[in-house]
Amino acid sequence: MSQQRHRRAAHARSAPRPRDEERRREHFAARIGDILGLSPSAVFALLAGPPQQSLRINPLSPRPAEEIARALDALGVVREEIPWCPGAFHLLSDKSTVANSDLFTHGHVYIQNASSLVPPLALEPRPEHAILDLCAAPGGKSALIAALTGNQAYLWLNDGIKARLAKLTEVVARFGVRAAEITSYPAQYADKYIARRFDRILLDAQCSGEGLIDLSHPNALRFWSLKRVEEYGLLQQRMLMAAFRLLAPGGILVYSTCTFGPEENEAPVDHLLRHRDNAEILPIALPVPGRRPGLAAWNRQPFDPRLREAMRIVPSRHLEGFFVCKIRKTG
Repeated sequence: MSQQRHRRAAHARSAPRPRDEERRREHFAARIGDILGLSPSAVFALLAGPPQQSLRINPLSPRPAEEIARALDALGVVREEIPWCPGAFHLLSDKSTVANSDLFTHGHVYIQNASSLVPPLALEPRPEHAILDLCAAPGGKSALIAALTGNQAYLWLNDGIKARLAKLTEVVARFGVRAAEITSYPAQYADKYIARRFDRILLDAQCSGEGLIDLSHPNALRFWSLKRVEEYGLLQQRMLMAAFRLLAPGGILVYSTCTFGPEENEAPVDHLLRHRDNAEILPIALPVPGRRPGLAAWNRQPFDPRLREAMRIVPSRHLEGFFVCKIRKTG
């Protein structure tokens, strides 16, 4: 943990606030601590300040990767290779240098948090696959799927929030993504609108975003509540059931969120496993630093033991909090 983030955490704890807001922060830190096996003070330290971003060289760019790397060097971009994702790097210098450059605006590099690389990699997409990205906007994971398949897969992009389609369309155009379809069906009813089946489905679900919360800001929890977490959990449960219906036998579905609550992570998958005998969880063979298994239980409610194969990513210098689960439809 950097000294700067420690100072932000100390400031977040010491700054004067209304008592009800202070109680909310204490409740949040205690709850996340219970989920991650950490003290509340450790949670404040982990979630004080945003993690550093990463970048990915776009293999769909017309410029060779070596030329893009030289251009990054010429800009003075300091970076560190991510060993578990070829062509991706942790940014060790200011991301604005890249964000304001032609390399980004012309689609040669993509800036994203390293945790968001995990779901597309876990999906193991191949050029011959029909692939559905069900909650695709803003498009970073879709762009990585296209890159991993060399733009040869049948890629259907969907997002149920129509206001997000403009950003998705922009990313598709800028980063050379070849999309067979772009639609805006509600993910929880996607099986009512989409007739075909898919070899791979990514469900990076709408969530409460606890993994993105920055407790160094005094109003960081203004949208957070346990009620909201539980409401998202029910929505995600319906999304996951709909997505599984669209999966072809032998196909793989990756379910992911950027949040901590078991109500939004293990619980929807546990519901799927209890209602679908042909669903099984596969291990995710990526050596992501700080990864932990899925929870075995929450609030005295046990989960299917196979959920230990899921991956929880604990926030760190370069990684946001994430949950990723890889599911196969047998038969």
